[in-house]
Amino acid sequence: MDKFAIKPPTREDLMVFQGLQRALVEKKAFISINFKRLNRFKSPFFNPWENVLPLLFILGMSLFLMIFRNLIIGTAVLMALCVGYAFLMPYFLEPFMQNRVMKRIVPRIEKFLIAWRYGGITLVLTADPRYSCRAPFGNWKQFTQAYFSDLIPQDAMSKDKEQND
Repeated sequence: MDKFAIKPPTREDLMVFQGLQRALVEKKAFISINFKRLNRFKSPFFNPWENVLPLLFILGMSLFLMIFRNLIIGTAVLMALCVGYAFLMPYFLEPFMQNRVMKRIVPRIEKFLIAWRYGGITLVLTADPRYSCRAPFGNWKQFTQAYFSDLIPQDAMSKDKEQND
């Protein structure tokens, strides 16, 4: 896995992230993923076994049928299951990837910043899904401050106002 060098988060980043965490926990926002981008080798969320084990099962079952039944039946089963794998597995694996992303990036800001820099995730407003912030080009801090300012601890908000004055 590639290590992404990130700057250490500031106190303001931590406070804004706490607001984002509260928004995610209270379901005022949710994280949408781009499965094709995150299901790649260098992705911080890639699990090779989710992609290899179904293929090994398909090959093993078709080989078993080729040996003990008929070569034509085994080949037909292999082709049918490969087509099913190609079209259906992304829909089957996406909830597992979504769960893995949520479990890894919500508890710690460091992992969130690594995932944000890699991309493939989007912060979406639950009340109106048209408003979103896409990684890595969007500004997650500005998005959180704009829509969830009531969830950010007031300590950060007062220091931010003092710096602007």
